[in-house]
Amino acid sequence: MGSRPLAWLMAAAAAAGLGALALGPAAPPAAAPAADAPAAAPTPVLQMIGLAAPTAGEASPDLRADIEALAGRWRALPGGLGSGSAAERALWRHSLARLQPWLERQPQALWLALPRLGEPAAALGQALVSALLSRDTDATLPQLEALAGLWPERATPLYEALLHRWADQRQHPRAVQALARTPLDAQTKERLQQALLARWAEAAPEQAARWALATPGQAALLAPLHDRWLQQDARSATVFASTLPRGESRQALLDEGLSRWTAQDGPGARDWLRSMAPLAELDEAIARHASADELARHAPLEAMDLVARIATPERRWQAWQALARNLHDIDPGQVEPLLARAPGLYPAERARLLDELR
Repeated sequence: MGSRPLAWLMAAAAAAGLGALALGPAAPPAAAPAADAPAAAPTPVLQMIGLAAPTAGEASPDLRADIEALAGRWRALPGGLGSGSAAERALWRHSLARLQPWLERQPQALWLALPRLGEPAAALGQALVSALLSRDTDATLPQLEALAGLWPERATPLYEALLHRWADQRQHPRAVQALARTPLDAQTKERLQQALLARWAEAAPEQAARWALATPGQAALLAPLHDRWLQQDARSATVFASTLPRGESRQALLDEGLSRWTAQDGPGARDWLRSMAPLAELDEAIARHASADELARHAPLEAMDLVARIATPERRWQAWQALARNLHDIDPGQVEPLLARAPGLYPAERARLLDELR
């Protein structure tokens, strides 16, 4: 609607009983055919989501007449669109009052016909859906999808409001599913999804992770949800990962969880590792942590105790070699007495480690 703000439209819509508008400064208008031009073919997006009638002929004569009459009045508006005049405010209220019943009775036909209104069409469409959102959340979603198919920049703030409402109501699965089928572009969907997952992981991280795990087609969300969970409670997130079915996903989440947990709370993570080991899935995490310079320097006995709990013999031997090298780098004179106290290390293995260091 030109470059002038549309703040006055919010008051106009409220006065018409159509709810609060989520309108900021007007977006550049999309080009639209004249009122007497042939109806545009339904967009593939609208047909795909079931909101577009196959042909414009399905619109009733009364709807076509209303659209044509409104388009004519907008074209003839004194001072032009965006003037903020009393005449424009009155026409805005009149347009919403005429279009709202069509949204309730023939929404498919209305969305096909609405672009014929020209410049005010996008803002009017947003106002209609915004008013519906304030009254009936369930009925809003299909109309919001239709708006997104025509004017995505107008639909985005309404999606944000709807997802926020569902998150407040703890209806996160519903919000995720709605976002998955929106016709918004991939970048916008990703931004909205990340914000939604952050709220879900904050409110109920285990519920979010188990939902992603159990819901067909949502497994890809498990990793980002788990990542958010780790930021809040690394221990709980790591323990959850250890309960997952064996596989690449479990291993990746478990490794990442242990990496974060040991960085935040080394003693707590080591206590848990000792309680769980020997377990092959923990071998890499144990080896990585036990051979780290910090643990070898400040708690070498703990480091050796962890290495002794590695389940796989080959990986355990590699960890002994790495730890022995670290101990030698820290204090060569302490390596032999420390290795003499290493649990589970045979004398022949100890001698071999010392030979490798010479």
